[in-house]
Order: sequence, then structure tokens, then C-alpha cells
Amino acid sequence: MRPPRRGSRERRADSNSQTRTRIAPSAARSLYTVPSLERHQQLVADGIPGLLSRDGFATAFSQKQQQLVDELNGVTQGTPFEGQDMKSLVIEFARDPMRAYAFNLASMAFNNHFFFRGINTNPDLVSTPPTDLLHQLQRDFASVDTLRETFIATASAMFGPGFVWLVQLKDTTQSGGLRILPTYLAGTPLSGAHYRRQSHDLSTHSAESHTELNNVGAFGSAAKQPNVQPPKKPLGGVDIVPLLCVSTWEHAWLRDYGVNGKDAYLRAWWSKIDWAQARQNGTFADPERTKFQY
Repeated sequence: MRPPRRGSRERRADSNSQTRTRIAPSAARSLYTVPSLERHQQLVADGIPGLLSRDGFATAFSQKQQQLVDELNGVTQGTPFEGQDMKSLVIEFARDPMRAYAFNLASMAFNNHFFFRGINTNPDLVSTPPTDLLHQLQRDFASVDTLRETFIATASAMFGPGFVWLVQLKDTTQSGGLRILPTYLAGTPLSGAHYRRQSHDLSTHSAESHTELNNVGAFGSAAKQPNVQPPKKPLGGVDIVPLLCVSTWEHAWLRDYGVNGKDAYLRAWWSKIDWAQARQNGTFADPERTKFQY
């Protein structure tokens, strides 16, 4: 006897079950996700009052950050880099000229999150620099007003996308000093990312020919020696710590401010800086302890 035929509903159920089984492993491997910000659900619903509308926030953070982490998951899946924290990825990829695309994704994700993490999203709170940070700002820039105008002018003058950072020097000769640092595109301020040997024009070489040329870098024998740690910064470089930054990428401001609104966006951002977060990112001495004693 022929076995009874299964109904179409049963076949569809089996098919759907098989489909779900196939896609589950892919979904489970999404290691990098969009990080939550303080008051995140309110930001999704209302934007950042005084800076970005709901749609502006969705474009500049939610959608952009999602695109970056999705692509980053694609290039790190099944590699030794899978699951590493974002800062480590930036430094590791920056030292390898063959991983420029992965570096751009990781660095942009780090920078964009750092930018939004440094914004005061509480509409009922006016953020001002803590005393020790204020003392250092006045020491290095004469006044907060001078810093504001210099910072905004630097960001406004950038002909192209990038970030402008307030960084703290960590070298012993200038320890604690603050400086303004612009980085273009997905460039990073992280000191450890700038130690790389690249003495040849890589646009004229393939991965195979680059392997033959490089006898000291990621492909060479020196890199294969056990317990060899590269310096944290390049020779002649400066060790710095980022305190805050502003994005000059057009996706951050064009939707809400229009093609001529970059300066207005920068000034609106300045009024929304979370100075407590900037202070937390650095190390500052108590100004009362640094006064000259007679």
C-alpha cells in the first residue's frame, strides 16, 4: 500500500523548519552589535534635543553604526580577530596594510561611538567642565571660549569627512597637556595604531609580492618570533588619550542642518558636550595641589 500523502501545510511547516535551521547559525554569529547609549530608548524616540532630530539621530548613529558592525562581523567571522574589543581591532588592523578595509570599519565604529558617547543627552542638565579639567583647559588654551572658537574653526575648515579630537598628552615631557587633533575619514587618534612599517607603494604590489618585500612586518620572520611585542607608539610619535570628539561626516549633520549648516551643527554640538565624560577619559591633577608653595 502507498503511504498517505502529507498535506501541503505539513510540507510548508517542514520547509519553514529547515529554513530556520539554516539561518540560525548565521544569526548566532553576530558578535558585534550597536552599543547602547545613555537614555538610548528616549534618543531613538525623540533624538537629541538641541542637536539632532529623531531622524537625524537614526541616520547618524543607529543606521550608520548598524552598517559598520554588520560589515565588521562579515570580515572577522571565523578569524582570530572574532570577538576582540573594538579598540584592539583598530590597533591590530592599522598595523597590517593588507587589512585596510577592516581597519576602516573598526576605526569608524570606534570613532562614531566615541563621538556619541561624549554627548550630554539629558535635556535637563547643563554640562560644564569639572574644576580640574577646567584648570587644564585654561592652562593650554587660555580660556574655554578660545578653545571653543579654535575647535569649531578647525572642524569647519576640514574639507572632507573626519573627526576633530581633544586629546591629552601622556608623554613625560608634556604629560597632561591638551591638544586639538583632526583625523580624516576613519583615521584614528589611538597611538598604538600608528606603528607600521610601509616603505613601498602597496598600490603597485599584490599580496604575494608584498610578502616577498616585507621582511620585518606582519609577513616576515621577525613577526614570527615568540614574545615579541611591538612598541605602543611609533618612534618619534606622541602618546595621547582622546577625551572627546566631533564628527564632520555629512551623515551626522546634513539631514538636520542642510548643506550650509555645518557651522550651526558644530556650535549646537559644543553646547551638548558631556564634560564629565571627557574628564573621565583623562587624568587630571587637583589644581589646589599644583599651586606654587612659598
